[in-house]
Amino acid sequence: MAKHYIQDRKQITLHNMKPKVIIIGAGISGLSAALHLHRQGFSVKIIEASDRPGGRIKTDMVEGFRLDRGFQVLLTSYPEAQSLLNYEALQLKTFLPGATVLYDGGQFDLADPFRRPSAAISTVLAPVGSLKDKINTFVLKQKLLGKSIQKIFSQEQQSSLAQLSDYGFSAKMISRFYKPFFSGIFLENELSTPNRMFDFVMKMFSEGDAAIPALGMEEISKQLTGQLPSDAFMFHTNVTAIQDTTIVTSEGLEITSDVIVIATEANALLSKHKENAITEHHSVTNVYFQATVAPSDQAVVILNASENKQWVNNLTVMTNISKAYAPEGKVLISVSCNGANDFSDAEWSQNIKEELRPWFGNQVENWSHLKTYTIAYALPKLPVLQDEVSESELKLALNLYCCGDYLLNGSINAAMKSGRLVANLIASEYGKK
Repeated sequence: MAKHYIQDRKQITLHNMKPKVIIIGAGISGLSAALHLHRQGFSVKIIEASDRPGGRIKTDMVEGFRLDRGFQVLLTSYPEAQSLLNYEALQLKTFLPGATVLYDGGQFDLADPFRRPSAAISTVLAPVGSLKDKINTFVLKQKLLGKSIQKIFSQEQQSSLAQLSDYGFSAKMISRFYKPFFSGIFLENELSTPNRMFDFVMKMFSEGDAAIPALGMEEISKQLTGQLPSDAFMFHTNVTAIQDTTIVTSEGLEITSDVIVIATEANALLSKHKENAITEHHSVTNVYFQATVAPSDQAVVILNASENKQWVNNLTVMTNISKAYAPEGKVLISVSCNGANDFSDAEWSQNIKEELRPWFGNQVENWSHLKTYTIAYALPKLPVLQDEVSESELKLALNLYCCGDYLLNGSINAAMKSGRLVANLIASEYGKK
């Protein structure tokens, strides 16, 4: 199909017999929108400011190690992921159900005894709460298994912390398990995130596994990208303005299209076109270390439930999940700290090692710093969480649309769903020509 370039006006016009859709942003929501539109016969182009697709889900190779940009997992029960991804091709490596918890005085293992029978005794004896608390956790999981996602997101909102109290959990169970575990998911330490997200995540954990692709989280975006035409992407292209159906880049290039979709995070570009766009977000700092001896041999997340916690929220030996994350003979340790600080690499290393020394002793001195990622926009901070979005929220103006997890809730599932919903809206309004 013909493409005509009018270079003397610094303008590119993309002509096509079918409506041309340009998507700004090659993150998960943009890739999802592109894939759904492509499958429905639309010609799609994705403009991306960085060097490759993936958005917040990228994996870098550093000295032979695979470093995800922020500790992330895929919950295999996500409905949208099940529909878009080929799990077998991703070679998913699953975490053991449960966690190791560090507390003032020692550490213990906690697990679902029905899914991990080997940890049943240690779970019953774990100094995390009463036997009633542990039974209550099982009862809650069973209750959420029978509760629809729609019903979860239609319940009256309160904080996740208040929800836990209403569910009857003791202060000890909350402080020694639920708070450190969900702080690492919500990226905030007080569990102020609405209860709808707590119930949704608990349901997803109960229905499936937490997993990572063997070769890193970016394999997810690579798989989505591989289903699109190879010429569908423009990288290293920063969009600064949208004027009607014309996109203006930082280099003064103008690109016109029939339809435009803003698939970026909730940033300044979106705010220019979406009234009352919620741009607040949570930040996280992810520090990677290499070592020759692992601090744990289990494929679990290690939670910091110390009352004196200052920096470390959790750590994971990534090579316990997938050996491909490190060169042979090496282990990769991922440490997550909520928020962002202007510490140097040396300061981060010192702070983390000192905080973890009570449990791992002097072996922390043998951890060698690899890289620190400070991710300013790690998750949207939303006052109301939902699983459906109105067409008026997706459509910003004539021929201009948006998608992103900030429209629903902060998750891979929500990013994929928003992309599908905007693609279906565009298809309903333009149809196949």
